[in-house]
Amino acid sequence: MTNHETPCMNMQLLLPSVKREQQDLIDKAIDWALMHGMCMRSRTNFNKSMLQFAPFILLPSPFPRKEFEKACDIQTILNILIHRVAHDYNFLKETLQETIKVDKFTKKLFDIYETVYNEGFTQKISLGLLRSDLMLDTSCAERNDYGKRIPYCCWKQVEINTIASGFGWLGPASTQLHRFILQELGYRDQLSSLPENNALQDLCAAMIEAWKLYGDPQAIILFIVEDISYNICDQRFHEFEIRKQNPNIKVIRRTLTDLTTTAKLGSNKELIVEDFVVSVVYYRCGYEPGQYHTEKEWDARLLIERSLAIKSPSIQYHLAGTKKVQQALAKPGVVARFLKNEKNVSTIKEIFTGLYALDFDEHGDMAIERSIQNPEQFVLKPQREGGCNNLYGTDIKDFLLAIKEKQERVAWILMDRIIPPIQLNYMIRPEQNNEIEPKELVSELGIFGAIIADDKNVYVNKQAGHMLRTKLATANEGGVATALPDVIHAIAKYEVGNEPRELYFFREGTVVMWNISDLESGNILQFLKYYEENSYTSELIHVESELMTYTYSDTGKKCHIKDGNIVLTQDATVLEKYTFSNAIAQSVKLGIWEASLDHYINTIEFVTEDLKTGRKLKMSQREVLRKQGELFALRHLINLSSDLLDTPDFYWERDDLESLYQQVYGYFNIAKRTRVMNEKLNHCVELVGILSSHLSDRHHIRLEWMIIILIMVEVAFETIHYVDRYLVK
Repeated sequence: MTNHETPCMNMQLLLPSVKREQQDLIDKAIDWALMHGMCMRSRTNFNKSMLQFAPFILLPSPFPRKEFEKACDIQTILNILIHRVAHDYNFLKETLQETIKVDKFTKKLFDIYETVYNEGFTQKISLGLLRSDLMLDTSCAERNDYGKRIPYCCWKQVEINTIASGFGWLGPASTQLHRFILQELGYRDQLSSLPENNALQDLCAAMIEAWKLYGDPQAIILFIVEDISYNICDQRFHEFEIRKQNPNIKVIRRTLTDLTTTAKLGSNKELIVEDFVVSVVYYRCGYEPGQYHTEKEWDARLLIERSLAIKSPSIQYHLAGTKKVQQALAKPGVVARFLKNEKNVSTIKEIFTGLYALDFDEHGDMAIERSIQNPEQFVLKPQREGGCNNLYGTDIKDFLLAIKEKQERVAWILMDRIIPPIQLNYMIRPEQNNEIEPKELVSELGIFGAIIADDKNVYVNKQAGHMLRTKLATANEGGVATALPDVIHAIAKYEVGNEPRELYFFREGTVVMWNISDLESGNILQFLKYYEENSYTSELIHVESELMTYTYSDTGKKCHIKDGNIVLTQDATVLEKYTFSNAIAQSVKLGIWEASLDHYINTIEFVTEDLKTGRKLKMSQREVLRKQGELFALRHLINLSSDLLDTPDFYWERDDLESLYQQVYGYFNIAKRTRVMNEKLNHCVELVGILSSHLSDRHHIRLEWMIIILIMVEVAFETIHYVDRYLVK
């Protein structure tokens, strides 16, 4: 009988005990990843011609076999559920009617949907390449034969993605990498424990099937991509796999902006791009507002929806994947509206965690009060795909207190926090010193599904592989909460000019204030003095500060920094303000350390003059040791105890925020300043080393003379004894 605790990888994998062999294994794994296309473009040093390996976990992650098989089995039911939801106009309108009043992006999507619905869909067939993301929840329990509750891990759905469901290549590539590592470690008998993963082949086969249903052998497949594609290998391998399975199919990649000038409709409403008839449109962007730079991009999206091309996703599939729809499906009796089989209804309801609307009614008020009282038990989600938009912990409380009386609250949903099991594994990341130290990690399973159907027929419905994404246990995305916050976000109770007044307090002592007057900021700093530890001098604190202006943009562009000014979008989230604040805090922190180093250099300036003139050094051995200690402490702060040298782990799963962080990071020249500071530190280390060596030499010479004098005294005494013993007698 299969036990809930039986993992697919049912053993503890051990690395070689010799550290050199461990490092050799990591080097091999990195090279394997690079040479097998498990790569991405760098966000920090972008170059279209260069790749770096994608972050990966060194060893396969264990998980319960029964739950994995269950997640795979229910994917086809989820496919049908999403398809039927997408074809229920009244349900989508009723569910989203309050959301579209306050969420401009969702309203834009819904306006397109209503337009093509009222006109009549030109293409009734939709292609759904979905991914259901789930996490093991440790709070599940069942009763055994004796009625005792037995805890175990069961899947709970984080979300379902209906647009740009990525990692169809990187998922299988990770499986292949882990097969290689198992063989290297001598665990060949465990290879069969790794589940087969044909996500890339199955997803591409679905696109080819849609191409066949279109019925034009000359038609092409169009990939709609971002302006800059960082996850290029995952996208390109889809293109290459299509060509591999059917060499007659041409694939082209274009941005939404490209299509504003190159896309048009033919006489039969076929989609024509640069004289190519398009059979299938595959969206790898278009899921967040910043990807629609102007109204022209929205016009291009509408034109595509009006066309004869088969879309992945169609506009109705896109709306069916919004968080508000997922929350509505969790209400009692709603799933049964779309699935008539009671067993299937029960199966789907089992993976739902608590989802709550924030409408202006008794239930919405109750949900807000519960989350304010116990914010650590929930995750707050907007109507966005692509991650990095959710709120956690005390941010939920602060945010809800600020909007609880505002209409915009209905655009958010509340979800029970999932508590996943923690495992130890080795995280390997580019541009970092990958120390051979295990970290506490949690995993999120993505099950791919493919469905091709219209309002009457289902042509394809299958589970299409999987991906297991593992992240730090302290990462918030996916419903995991940080145990101890590195930053506190506070919102003042009253506003100035209808603009919130916000503060970000960072653990190392930096404070970033938004819309706070000079008088108030001075009072805040004075108040914080009572809670300072190891504080710097007041001169350093006041000198090392940044004063910046910020404004809002109506152009639909992403948040950015321009000419020294912060530009926020109208719907900028708390996390985007946090990202600006984080980079500014890094700059201020580095500035204080720069000032500390300059002060340190001034205190040893006389040494170079004494060395140059040959004067006697005026420092004792104890003073030199103290200077060495100060120097290494500062060096430790910069290179080991801070994240100045690389992007913080917080941004690992938040691509858009990582790009924004790198932009602000670059504006303040943090990398260059850190490099210059390390060069200064190296010079100081050499100088203090010379001092230490010189004083050591002086000490050794003093010891040598003391030994010589002692020997001479001993010789003198022996001479006196000799004279007294022999010559006197």
